[in-house]
Amino acid sequence: MFLGEFPGYNGKILRVNLSEEKITTQELTPEMAKMWIGGVGLAAKIIYDEVPAGADPLGPENVFVFAVGPYQATTIPGSGRFAVCAKSPLTGIWGESLGGGYNAHELKRAGFDAIVVTGKADKPVYLWVHDGKAELRDASHLWGKKDAYETEDAIKKELKDEKIQVAPIGPGAENLVRYAGLICNYGHGCAGRTGMGAVMGSKKLKAIAFRGTKEIKVAEPDLLKEYLKELLPIINKAEFTKLNRDYGQPMAIIPREENGLLPIKNFAQSRWREGAIKIGAPVGGPGKYNEVLKPKPEACSYCVMGCHRRVKIDYPEKYAMDSYGPEYETLAMIGSNCLIDNLLAINKANELCNRWSIDTIEFGGVCAFAMEAYEKGKITKEDLGGIELKWGDGDAMLALLEKIVKREGKVPRLLGEGLRVAGEALECPDIALHVNGAAVPAHDPRAFFSMAVETATSTRGACHLHGFPEAIELGVPFPEAGPELSQPLDRFAKEYKGLAQAKYQDRQAVNNSLVWCFFYEFSGVTFTWTTKLLNATTGWNLTPQELLKIGERIINLQRMFNLKNGLKPEKDDWLPKRFFEPRTEGGAAGKIPPLREMLNEYYKVKNWPNGIPSEEKLKELGLEFTIKDLPK
Repeated sequence: MFLGEFPGYNGKILRVNLSEEKITTQELTPEMAKMWIGGVGLAAKIIYDEVPAGADPLGPENVFVFAVGPYQATTIPGSGRFAVCAKSPLTGIWGESLGGGYNAHELKRAGFDAIVVTGKADKPVYLWVHDGKAELRDASHLWGKKDAYETEDAIKKELKDEKIQVAPIGPGAENLVRYAGLICNYGHGCAGRTGMGAVMGSKKLKAIAFRGTKEIKVAEPDLLKEYLKELLPIINKAEFTKLNRDYGQPMAIIPREENGLLPIKNFAQSRWREGAIKIGAPVGGPGKYNEVLKPKPEACSYCVMGCHRRVKIDYPEKYAMDSYGPEYETLAMIGSNCLIDNLLAINKANELCNRWSIDTIEFGGVCAFAMEAYEKGKITKEDLGGIELKWGDGDAMLALLEKIVKREGKVPRLLGEGLRVAGEALECPDIALHVNGAAVPAHDPRAFFSMAVETATSTRGACHLHGFPEAIELGVPFPEAGPELSQPLDRFAKEYKGLAQAKYQDRQAVNNSLVWCFFYEFSGVTFTWTTKLLNATTGWNLTPQELLKIGERIINLQRMFNLKNGLKPEKDDWLPKRFFEPRTEGGAAGKIPPLREMLNEYYKVKNWPNGIPSEEKLKELGLEFTIKDLPK
């Protein structure tokens, strides 16, 4: 008989029905935990069961899940992460995003493994979760008046506790910009992608506040300490750890400009050396990032790296801020992808996106699209209220951002609907670079062929973190998945790239369910180590292969959710045609990914004939309940 908490878990899911103003608690059983782990895995099961096919992502039928896993509130490094999931208002399919900072451990210590929010409030509210209790509080005084940072301040003051952690939304989410994210801890914890902030906005949920003091029990504390005693020196001695601590992810800008991965001018330009130097960290070249922004490293909970950059700018006043600086994806999408080399403008845009709850990846893709559409005459100065949206103009980019957030004007409002909608409406879909509605992030698939498969098959639309098989092309193999992946792969070879994405995708589903920062995989934490840490935490006795099978189950369930909501693999598992036009210079010059061959290999490994999971595969994974939803 289930009796409550068990190792690694509280055994409780908090359920909040906003329409009825009703709060209840649901059991999380050991069987459910071992089936889905937590994080995105647990959320996928809840959302699959409860969100009907065709539900409006911004309607009361959508279900919003804020979840952690077994790692949170333990001492495992890299465990300061949470997952937020729902049907995406940007893509219309599976939506998820992960964030860091300090919220994850606070929720776990507050006594819950997940929060499930249903319905829609009659007026703005925030949810206050503390030591096994929860209550809804009026947020009318915050709605439309406070950005995300100001909301955190106000709630901490109202609840009289500076140690409270808050997951708030700002005006972009309130105004239902479809790529509004959930930006926490003053920009330290950014769950930006797929519009999860907009889902909160649609439910009139202004914030979730957490405070907890509970200690989380692990199954074998002495063994876990022994493992960490052995593992931490490996992590700390790794070159990636040192570089990430010293320079953060801005360290990737100059090397990726050279190898062809960096997006430049809406992925249409091949080189941008001088621009990369102006916005990148001094790794691989004389980057100016540290010189201009003078950042200080800051870590999430239980992290030894501290890759986030704390930045304070006093002058010029228009760029003044005191918060977190831009990382690789933001520098690339808002910077190089828009030919903007004004680092202070990019830094300010990053801060405003965080305050206003806007995903910087998606906004960068939208801005680059809009700049190209402006250049081609599809958008005019009058359409933008007087903004001359020219390539490289950081101040014009900032002005556009504000108009999109405020939904001010027909074209800015359209741009707030996302690339797919804007591209069709403005009759230039070929320059709207997305997969299933989500912007292609700052990893050009022409530079690492495995990323072509990932970008096309990610269950949340274009994404670089639904697998990241690029790792094996960078020299981080995956021997637990078989001999073919036990050695690094040539980035321009087609062999085993479908296999790599299939296996790394399952692996990343595990990471996103633990919930855990995969940066540690570049610092010596193998999948075998991940399995050992999980077993010591939970008391399970899984092999790496058995753990990978749980990741496969999660990916198949997400795939079935997408098929149930209209995904057509024959047309949707594909890339924009620009990625089949080769770069002319640089490290990826002349390269075009042979996507069809790699995709066929991926489908074969997955046992997805024509991109659709077979009944045999679904039964193997314990997903018989989804068979009724297979396309007829």
